Amino acid sequence: MLQKSAMTEVKLAWFEFLIDPSKLEQHLEDADSIDLIVQFIYNSSPKHETNADNESVEPSIQEVNSKKKAALAILALKTAAFLNWDLELLETKLPLHMLDSLLVALLHETLDEMSNPTSHGNLDTGPLKSYQLFSVAVYHRYALRALVKAKLPTKPVRVSNVPIPGQQDPTHVSHEVQEGILNMLERGAETSIRILEQLLGAGEVRAPTYHTFTPYDHCTVSVVHDWNRCSSVADEQFKCQIHYDLGTYHFLQEQYEDAVSHFEEAKKLLQEAGASVEFCGVDKKRLDGYILSCGTICGRKTPVEKLSLLEQFHHSTKNRFQGLLDVLAEDNLVHDIPMYLRLGLELDLVSFPEKAPKGFAYRVQAHNTVRNVLEGQVWNSTYPTALIQIGKEGAQFLIEVIVKRLPRYTSVHKERLRMFIFTITMQEAVQEVLLPLFMSSTPLVALFSKQEIGTIWPIWVKEEKMETEITVPFSTSDPSDITWNLIHSYDPKVLKECVKQYNATKMKKSTDGLKREIHNLNVKWELPIPVFNTVMKLSQGQQRDLVYLLIAKSQELALAKSYDSALDLLAKACDQLSSSSGREPVRLHKLLMWMVLRIKIQRNLHYSTDIRRRGYDDLVREAKQCISSLHGREGVVPWTSVVNCCMLLLLNASEWDCLLNTSFPSHLGNVSVAQPLAATAQALYGKMTNKKVWYELWDVVCGILMVSLQHKRSISGQSMAVERHQDSGVLSRSAFLEFLSHLKEATCLSIIISLLGRILNILLEEPNQEIHTDHLAMWPSTVNLLQCTVSTEMITEMLSWLVNYATKLYPTPTEQCPMAYCASWQLTRADLAYMSTHYHQALAHYITAIFIATDYLRNDPSSDQSVMNDGVLKRMIRCCMRLNCYTQAAILCQFLETIDYSTALRCLQERNSVDAMDAYYNCLWDVTLIEFIINMHQKRGEIQRRDKAMAVIGLLELNSNNNEEIQREAAKVRKHRFLRAMAKQYL
Repeated sequence: MLQKSAMTEVKLAWFEFLIDPSKLEQHLEDADSIDLIVQFIYNSSPKHETNADNESVEPSIQEVNSKKKAALAILALKTAAFLNWDLELLETKLPLHMLDSLLVALLHETLDEMSNPTSHGNLDTGPLKSYQLFSVAVYHRYALRALVKAKLPTKPVRVSNVPIPGQQDPTHVSHEVQEGILNMLERGAETSIRILEQLLGAGEVRAPTYHTFTPYDHCTVSVVHDWNRCSSVADEQFKCQIHYDLGTYHFLQEQYEDAVSHFEEAKKLLQEAGASVEFCGVDKKRLDGYILSCGTICGRKTPVEKLSLLEQFHHSTKNRFQGLLDVLAEDNLVHDIPMYLRLGLELDLVSFPEKAPKGFAYRVQAHNTVRNVLEGQVWNSTYPTALIQIGKEGAQFLIEVIVKRLPRYTSVHKERLRMFIFTITMQEAVQEVLLPLFMSSTPLVALFSKQEIGTIWPIWVKEEKMETEITVPFSTSDPSDITWNLIHSYDPKVLKECVKQYNATKMKKSTDGLKREIHNLNVKWELPIPVFNTVMKLSQGQQRDLVYLLIAKSQELALAKSYDSALDLLAKACDQLSSSSGREPVRLHKLLMWMVLRIKIQRNLHYSTDIRRRGYDDLVREAKQCISSLHGREGVVPWTSVVNCCMLLLLNASEWDCLLNTSFPSHLGNVSVAQPLAATAQALYGKMTNKKVWYELWDVVCGILMVSLQHKRSISGQSMAVERHQDSGVLSRSAFLEFLSHLKEATCLSIIISLLGRILNILLEEPNQEIHTDHLAMWPSTVNLLQCTVSTEMITEMLSWLVNYATKLYPTPTEQCPMAYCASWQLTRADLAYMSTHYHQALAHYITAIFIATDYLRNDPSSDQSVMNDGVLKRMIRCCMRLNCYTQAAILCQFLETIDYSTALRCLQERNSVDAMDAYYNCLWDVTLIEFIINMHQKRGEIQRRDKAMAVIGLLELNSNNNEEIQREAAKVRKHRFLRAMAKQYL
């Protein structure tokens, strides 16, 4: 590994490829291809060398130079072919004179007689071969594109601040040379247009590839290229690119009719080309912009439905707001219209209501409010007042706006809508207008649980109950109504009456003549097997049907997470059994108590991150009793799902001794994870070393994650690899994820996150991509991969989900989750984002970890080396550099234990920085960097920035003669200032 990395770091000189051309292909995969083209073309340019006596060079030396020039030109063409002749890239990276030399060399190699571009005035493209068509097209496309680029404003070319003595920049060329090339291209512009238009009717086109060109060696006098090794160019891509380039040139010449015809053809061909466009670099958004501009200038009208939302918005505002509300409703989801335009329209309509129909301003305001809510932005505080003034009509419109596109909302959108409804109904006047209509809207009510509705709007729930109590009892003789109520109603009184009438009318015959019991009415009514068997042993009659129905309905409500209603129905079922005697009712009552316990535990796990809430002690005691009954003599044993819930409760409640001291049956899958996890957590909490326990958990989790490759014979007798889980006795991955989704104890979460992170680091085997994990000493350093293969993508996805879940449970330190865990999880999230090249997210998580570890900068950031160590800081620096925030990267270099001056100085000289450079000068405390900045601005002539940097270096606290305490305090103040600025930008 070390030898390989050392070899890749060696940079080969250009003449080494001249000696051995076979090295070029391997080198192109790792090196900068454009830099090689520059070196090849620069060293192939003619040099008029003379000897000391000013005599001409000998003919033999001229022959060698000519051969060298041809060989370097071939190498440059092979490199350009490696880049798929990407003119967009070549124009950006190569200066004009070098690109011109490269494409002239391409014409020289592909054309025999017409290789000089100035002779193309009479060129007929009909007899040309497929590869010659491509070379001619590339050159003349370049000619028009160069003329377009020369007329458009561009960023100045970056030059070196400090020129190296004795060396010349190979890309530098005099202004006269560049003007001469442009003048020549402009004189041949009409020829280029004619040839490109001829090529639109060409047949097959093939592009020379890397292997097409035959390089020179020391024995070669002339070379013959292998034109059969050219790559076929799709007709749609070839013609689309030509149409686009012709359109841009005509657009520059203000020939808009010709331009728009080419652009429209390019758009059609681009759609036909599909997603894979190897030889076409047309930007769809830019193309649409050209078409829109040409259409506007030429007076062409596009159908409204084909316009973008922004264009439809402008069209509606100019045509008396026709269709504007539909445009705003659609934009509430896609966010194409800038918010400042929508707010400007709202302000205009509020100020001048006579411009639109009555109530139109409120409707626009309602749409803007919904847009702000869905975006997570602050909505207009004056909207509730407008809603109260409009009254019931305004509330109805708001509900329609929300409900109409509710199915398209994401979970994040729905959560924001919940908070909006909760906030806006806090005003009593709004509540009177909005709440009755809100409660009558089933989709909106479904956003809240019954418990939340009772807590947020208790007065409404009380009134609703009073209305329910005075409602006439259910009574009907229609069989379909009875069946419908049996399936859909959850009211015990209605169910009891329906069961009575169902039995009374003797609806035991279905359409096919078979008996249809109540428990067969709905196939989704599923009871646990012990409960179902016991219910069926009850005496047949109304009581058995009603008890079965109540239990099945409670199961439905529990699955819908309406736990309180489910418990109410189970209580009614227990009341029905209280009047019966015998063995089976007593047994069923005990089983129902297990069901009640399971639903209580599910409710506790669902609604609370802190399991230690009211009723916690009683719940834990009941769970212990349930587990102890596994080996009791009562004969009523809880089934698997009840025991699994009890294990989760005890695991989250840190009752690890109970789990470890209980012998569970082997068929309980969760035991294989719960007991080793409890033992590991107990050892970690007690600061004990127990590698046997740690390795047992390691083996169990690896067994879940790994996939065994077993071989079996096919019909033909060949051996095939078949994937299956390594150990059928271990939890499946889906069951393991279900187990983790209910895990809420911070120590257990930290252990699993650490374990998954360790496995991922071992599999990646890349120190630069290593994920931050805790408890490294607990886990082995290798994974047994002899019989198994592990998907790193699967483990990465699982770890990302688990870390996000943990940080959602504990975003900040609490009594149950210490600061070290919260900060560590944020670092893991950051490293995962960094590994996925999501640098903005990575920076956000790194900064969050720093704020948590320093108690929101109440402590010195440099005091906690577990978070702000050099490894984390270097990754933050790389993230800033990837985001082109070079000034931020330079300031972060000061945070390192030993300041990285080379990186900091390189970043400060970068001209492509997108962060405000001088805005961060008050965050600098290293005098060397400030002096460099002053010198750099002085050389560039940036006087204002130089004066600002000089004002910073003149501060007394930055005097290098100050004692260490003053210097540390000055650095601390500036660190806090910079981190707050970073948090404001990225969080």
